[in-house]
Amino acid sequence: MPTIKDVAKDSGVGVGTISRYLNDKPVTAENKRKIAQSIKKLGYERNELARGLKTNKSHVLGVLIPDLTDIFSTMLVQAIEQFAYEHGYNTITCDSRGDDNLEREKISLLVRRDVDGLIVFPVNEKATAETYGHVGIPLVMINSSIANSPFDTIRSDDFDAGKQAGQYFYEHGHRRIAVISQMCNRPGQLRAEGFFSAFGQSYDRSLLFDGDFKIADGYDAMQAIMNMPCKPTGVFTTNYYTTIGALRYCREHHLEFPKDISFVGFDNIGAIPVLGPPLTIIEQPIVQIGRQAVFLLLQRIEHSLDKGENPVEMLLKTRLLTADSVENV
Repeated sequence: MPTIKDVAKDSGVGVGTISRYLNDKPVTAENKRKIAQSIKKLGYERNELARGLKTNKSHVLGVLIPDLTDIFSTMLVQAIEQFAYEHGYNTITCDSRGDDNLEREKISLLVRRDVDGLIVFPVNEKATAETYGHVGIPLVMINSSIANSPFDTIRSDDFDAGKQAGQYFYEHGHRRIAVISQMCNRPGQLRAEGFFSAFGQSYDRSLLFDGDFKIADGYDAMQAIMNMPCKPTGVFTTNYYTTIGALRYCREHHLEFPKDISFVGFDNIGAIPVLGPPLTIIEQPIVQIGRQAVFLLLQRIEHSLDKGENPVEMLLKTRLLTADSVENV
């Protein structure tokens, strides 16, 4: 197996310079080119164990999400892994399967594996914050909105996302719009409340359909909406799966937007872009969330929170992508 001395001999670059290159320290462009060329030619692989012993770091990040089959989580993990790799870190990803107890077990497992830090998309954010405030390594929470969190957090600005959708409907003359959400889920609650805020006190909350973030709930809610005696002029879904369920119902019943009803969906990912004509939709910055989570965590690995310093709460803006699914009334 080739060594760093072999790379130095082949490239004509000193061992110290190669070490700086491998540890992401400043190196001239010409030396970078020579070193990279020799590493590729020789098939050199650095000894991560030895590297960890010297730096007191494993250069591994732990990632814990509630459901690996969830498309949002999958895209998030891809972004985290890519950005971590670009900065010299590998990742270990665990699935808590939506179970509080399994989440605790998985975090303990990752800590025992000597990861340098954790990125957690929690099942129960409050329980996670209370239980793991003492893990002793940096931890960044995703999609957490609890007050006084001991950890850095990053999430979409869910309230503003809902408000954007509400304002768009309002500007197009709509006053009776059904909302399909999950009010026991904090992001769902914030998105719905943001939507209501665009109407002041005039929004009729009997038009709120509260269920789970599941395809079946979106389907059933859309069916109930279309069977109402005084049908709303529009529908806003606050989650990818409820959007898919509502769209499935509309497709099966040959409903057209905005001819039969106006529609604003959520998350421009997965099957949504191919399910019929383009929708007006709220798009979350999923890749940016993943990249910023890694960025925050690497900062904490290098510089831990000082006494009295407040954790960072980063809100990322969503985008309203407009199409022809909302009619002027």
